[in-house]
Amino acid sequence: MKQDPGSYLLYEAGKFITYNFRIKIVMRETVNAKALETAAQTAFARFPYMAKRINVLPNGEIEFTDNPLPITVKKCDGKHVRFATEDVNYHLFSIEYDGKDIYFNVYHGICGACGAMFWVKSTLWHYIKEAYGIEVERGNIKTAGTQPAEGETDYPDRASLTDEKPLGNIKTDSVYIPAADYLKQLVSMPFREAKYYELELEAKDFMKYARSNDGSPNSILSALMFRAVCKVVSPKVAKAIRGNIVCNYRADVGCPETYYDLVRMISVFYPRYLEDKEIEYLSTVTRSMMYIQMQPEFSAQTMKEIFELMDNVDAKKGLLSKKLYTLTHSQHTKPPFGTFMVSYVGRDEWYGLEEYIERVHSVTDGHLLLEVNSLRDKFYLSFMELNGKHKFYDAFCEAMREENIHFKELGCYERNLPYTVLPKK
Repeated sequence: MKQDPGSYLLYEAGKFITYNFRIKIVMRETVNAKALETAAQTAFARFPYMAKRINVLPNGEIEFTDNPLPITVKKCDGKHVRFATEDVNYHLFSIEYDGKDIYFNVYHGICGACGAMFWVKSTLWHYIKEAYGIEVERGNIKTAGTQPAEGETDYPDRASLTDEKPLGNIKTDSVYIPAADYLKQLVSMPFREAKYYELELEAKDFMKYARSNDGSPNSILSALMFRAVCKVVSPKVAKAIRGNIVCNYRADVGCPETYYDLVRMISVFYPRYLEDKEIEYLSTVTRSMMYIQMQPEFSAQTMKEIFELMDNVDAKKGLLSKKLYTLTHSQHTKPPFGTFMVSYVGRDEWYGLEEYIERVHSVTDGHLLLEVNSLRDKFYLSFMELNGKHKFYDAFCEAMREENIHFKELGCYERNLPYTVLPKK
């Protein structure tokens, strides 16, 4: 590994696939633009490892160098943020706002949602101080002036990874993939023009339902997504369905507090004959497969594959050669491929920020992708679907109604994801 670990994802990014995401915070009051600008600069200075600029070297390597320029804060204008350009002072992060909404734009290679929340919460803490003159309960929020916490910038040590093999294997049988929906997007419009749907669930009621059905939020939501796909796609087309559930494996590889994005997929294989089973049965099946794949040995295996990919990219000569290699060898191109994905890695602690925040959503690339966030006594869901007829979203809502799971539909929104522009060598 010659480069910063966060730079390798840039070899995989294409014109329409962004590998970036947004965290949307809906405040209880209209955003004070001046206070947000001040807070943004104060907070971002706390995270120098995020303040980077891209350089493409003559040999095709991509390097990060320190970027002392201020982070950009602007009112939403309907345009897509272009990371690594003059528009955002060449940064890979930016902030937008509109009414009560604040959007934190993030390049996924540097960090995932867990790491990005370090910055998001810090910015919001300083924003409340600037806007209202109040220092709310800080908890472990990484505010300006605090020193980096132990392990905050750690990356796995290759030599420390176990060589032991996990017990059991992941089922890799072929499953239904909604390829036609992906193809339609590629032909007709860029992925970044897609919409998504927001929902709200009462945490107390949903957790009570989950416990009564031998489930966790992940296993229940995965079972409901399976039900939704079955409602839309015939058994002749979808003989089997796979759910991919996000697993945060930072602790497994010795970096429990790091800002780096260390997540992998837990694969849940659903034969179609399970379609008529009760949710409790589906949840039990899901949890059993999750349990098997939660072994640290699976995490070590994933990390070794990532190191191998990095080494092989380093060995290629020239930018084009490196990009062509990652096109067919990255983690995103390896089976088992999923029909849908559920992304929830546990409840967040917002401390004194909660009184000022109405809700929070994560917005990403993907199709049949369910992002889950939590705040106070609510779960907030973002349902990503490429198909314009929102047939899978409707089926998911129907599956929840059939189980008497109460929820509120909050609307359909443009994803408006940022994308990254590589500078010329």
